[in-house]
Amino acid sequence: MKRPQLVETLPAAEEMASIGERVRQRLWERMARECEAMVLHALAIGHAVPLEVVERLDQALSAPNAPATAAMLGRRITDDVTRDEAGGGKTQGAEMSPLASLSAAHAALAQIIAPATPEAVLLTAEERAAHPLWYALGPLPLARRMLGLALFSLVVMLGVSLSSEVNTRNMIKNLLELEGYPLFVVEVFLVSAASLGSCFQNLQKINAVIADGTHNPKFESTYWTRWAMGVISGIILSQLVYHLVLTHDSEGDVTVPWLSPTIGEPLLALLGGYSVDVVHRILSNLIDSFAGLFGGPGGSMGEGQARVGATSSDGREANHVVRVGRSAG
Repeated sequence: MKRPQLVETLPAAEEMASIGERVRQRLWERMARECEAMVLHALAIGHAVPLEVVERLDQALSAPNAPATAAMLGRRITDDVTRDEAGGGKTQGAEMSPLASLSAAHAALAQIIAPATPEAVLLTAEERAAHPLWYALGPLPLARRMLGLALFSLVVMLGVSLSSEVNTRNMIKNLLELEGYPLFVVEVFLVSAASLGSCFQNLQKINAVIADGTHNPKFESTYWTRWAMGVISGIILSQLVYHLVLTHDSEGDVTVPWLSPTIGEPLLALLGGYSVDVVHRILSNLIDSFAGLFGGPGGSMGEGQARVGATSSDGREANHVVRVGRSAG
């Protein structure tokens, strides 16, 4: 009854060993590419690479069929350590595998190029090699897409502004006062202005992280989220906040005393797209003000502050008790 179980265990063990070898090979290939990119980056910016790091890197890369050697040697060392531990002995003079040597060189190079990260340096190097022509428009696809969206928003805003529907009479009205095609043209004009401002801010942030070498592709979606938030903020400022400062002149027409609506609304849309955080703080302060009016000192806000104060006092009291107990002991 036990023989079938032994027969089934052998293929499972071989499969686990093959999985381990494939993982070691992928790790070796990844670290080798990052080490190459980091060495080139360090040499390009004038950072010296210590001789011991170069020697360790050469040791890892000079091994014949280095990925397979790393996998086989790593597996053999692991088996030797397991047998030594089972026998109660200690491993003496364990040979360093190419994978371990490459890992040590990788760690040293990462410290040399800091604050740049190995992943960002590798992405930039691979993009330069794969798309040398597109690289001039942006070192990463995210920067090129954002730049393309900014140019598209600029073209749309300039093109729509040529329409006769974009005039003072229509721009001075809000969403509820316009309808049909005029409303569509005005909203496209404002959305393109907000999109242009949001792209402008995102491009500044992207260029900053690319210049520092700290770009993380895991957070690329946050830039598109900020772009959408910028468009929403621009529409809020241009269509809601702008009309809060409207006044009536002597003839009864709605005007802004210091800025015409054909300039004021797209300008607020552009600024709203650029300053997402400012609009968020404005809305948060308005909500807190309304909550303070309706909540009062005995409302939910007051209770929350009371709970925070009680927690702080309880913490201080507990610390005092601990100090007293320690002194008594």
